[in-house]
Amino acid sequence: MKRLPNCWLLVALVVFPAMACAEAAVRTGEHPGFTRLVVEDPSIRSWQLGRSAEGYRLRLTPTARAFALSRAFRAITRKRLASLAMAGNGDLDVGLGCACHIEAFEIRPGVIVLDIRDGPPSSPEHEQPLPVEEQAPEPTPPAPDPAPSSAPAYDWRKVTPAPLRAPELALEAPVVTAMRQSLVEQLSRGAAAGAVDFAGKPPPPKNADTPPAPNVRILPEPGFEVTSEAPPKDRLTAEGSPCPSDERFDVAAWRGDSPVAEQIGAMLAGLTGEFDDPQAEPLARAVRFYLSLGFGAEARQLLAAFPVDHPDRGLWEAMAHVLDGERQPGGPLAAMALCDGAAALWSVLADPPPSLRDVNAPAVLRAFSGLPPDLRQELGPRLAENFLAWEDPANAQAIREALVRGAREPTPAATLTDARLAAARGEAPPAADLSRIGQQPGPEGAEALALLVEGQVAEGKAPSAQDVLSLGALYQETEGTDLGQRVGRAYRLALAATGDYDRAFSGRALAPDADAEVWRILAVSGPDSQLLERAVLSETEPLPSLPDTTRRALADRLRALGLERSADRWHSAETATAAPPDEPPSPPVPADAAGPSSSGTDAASLPPAAAASPSGPASLTRSRALVEESARARQRIEDLLRAAGGEQPPDG
Repeated sequence: MKRLPNCWLLVALVVFPAMACAEAAVRTGEHPGFTRLVVEDPSIRSWQLGRSAEGYRLRLTPTARAFALSRAFRAITRKRLASLAMAGNGDLDVGLGCACHIEAFEIRPGVIVLDIRDGPPSSPEHEQPLPVEEQAPEPTPPAPDPAPSSAPAYDWRKVTPAPLRAPELALEAPVVTAMRQSLVEQLSRGAAAGAVDFAGKPPPPKNADTPPAPNVRILPEPGFEVTSEAPPKDRLTAEGSPCPSDERFDVAAWRGDSPVAEQIGAMLAGLTGEFDDPQAEPLARAVRFYLSLGFGAEARQLLAAFPVDHPDRGLWEAMAHVLDGERQPGGPLAAMALCDGAAALWSVLADPPPSLRDVNAPAVLRAFSGLPPDLRQELGPRLAENFLAWEDPANAQAIREALVRGAREPTPAATLTDARLAAARGEAPPAADLSRIGQQPGPEGAEALALLVEGQVAEGKAPSAQDVLSLGALYQETEGTDLGQRVGRAYRLALAATGDYDRAFSGRALAPDADAEVWRILAVSGPDSQLLERAVLSETEPLPSLPDTTRRALADRLRALGLERSADRWHSAETATAAPPDEPPSPPVPADAAGPSSSGTDAASLPPAAAASPSGPASLTRSRALVEESARARQRIEDLLRAAGGEQPPDG
């Protein structure tokens, strides 16, 4: 990064004419409830605000300045601020167009803020007129010198003409021209970057011996450097700070080629020195070694046991959380997804951005391919899931190809990725492979079982009682993690698909995002008893947010039972058959989910987190509404029977 040499600044002060700020910048803006007027001039030493005939008067010290008022009314109306004018003594007259008052304060030296607010003032601080300043008398111009009476008259005929000469052209050396051009380019780049500020009009010199003041000043704000060119965007984070180098994430180089059992002893040696003082470099080597093996919890324990300051300590802790399947929104790895290096990969895993536009996908794939094979198997499914969430199946497929590279048969991580890709394409997941992996212990087995059960419910198949029991136990082990949310969702769907609606609805804490699917299963094939208990609501009970297809299915079920009013709350009869043509049909629901499960699902008790909101019987209000609806339906049937027999229906 090239800096502007000091000698060039010195030459700039000589080459360019002297300029200094002679005007105070005036900016305005409209805000809810007030109009803001900002006066800015670094040379302000003190200021006063007081009442005047038109409104208020602002006095700045020193007073030898002008006010830039040409753009004051471009962004505001004259509802509150009616006029701005400069008084004869250098004050600024602020005319008001309403019954308003001004609250004035200084946010930093040289920046005065005047907020024009409606109503009377809350403090009399600025409500008195300013003291009158005595203006100095205007200087009397000196009397012209009397012309001598004996001066001879001018006669052009007696003047000897000077000889004609060609004007002397000052030839400039090429090196000076090149230097001036380079200075112009460097200062222009500095002004565009906000590091160089050009003043306005130069003040007149006091006398001929006073040198002109410099017209360029370097701002004191930190973080700016005059450079020949701006750094590329892929070298900066979303917050504008430099991206970490790849050496700080090179996990492949943090372990050796010898067996891990032989390396652990050497890596953990020398963590403390004399008097048990922690040693920074051995600790860094041991933490990196644990991270390269995927031991996130062990790395964090080591950092907690030896509190040594290190520039990468925050990055190590964030990487350890990623390896343990945890995310860190706003952590040390956040806002690095646009970096052109390994930082983008770890940032996506720690705090994925909401859109693919904020991700440097080539850098993520490149860094993922450089990971050791075991870490690729650990992080690959989660990374592919992020790309699928961004609706980017092509890069998710690239992650899958990297998972099977060098393997004789598809790995469990590749099988999980295949299942997610199949679900994204609307295809059936590889049930046999998922069932085989789901029997294995560990996170991969839990995720495979969750994907298997979700696929079975989508295809209209009821999961087995053993799978339901396993999901309930796995949720207790993974509660509070991203994997726990996926297992909880599959568990709720399994309970609903097997007819255990009480646990499916009361276990909302397992996965709140599964509510719509549980309601859909109830609407399509739930028993009438559960439908009446949960879908017949009083007028004051709010309806849950559900897709239109589920609402129509609930309304059709209730309308078939004669509950017109309750059905109209879910979906009116006029629009019951006007389904959108582009809306996909609801997936099938297991046929054996019409009643309580007899396959032993009751043994799968909900985890403590789900038991916080137990399900009870229908409320009195709901029961009363059901009775009234049934009575109205019975009355309509009796009226129809009387009409068919020739009888007149009774009045009312």
